[in-house]
Amino acid sequence: MGKQYRDQEYLINVGKRLMEIREAKNITQEKLQELTGLDIRQIGRIERAETNVSISSIKLIADCLKISVSELLDV
Repeated sequence: MGKQYRDQEYLINVGKRLMEIREAKNITQEKLQELTGLDIRQIGRIERAETNVSISSIKLIADCLKISVSELLDV
């Protein structure tokens, strides 16, 4: 694992939640990349808790998955 953040456990849980929601909706990382315009490597880093993603990126992901931000972040 890369850099450890102060809130690493929370980032791990958010990443797992993102992966669960994405897979439940049968959306691949590649498809999420198409929907969001984010780099596919960035999506992977978010799911693996290797980055502390911006609020605007979280909002973009949630909107593209058609969920609320709180549904993604309340872990």
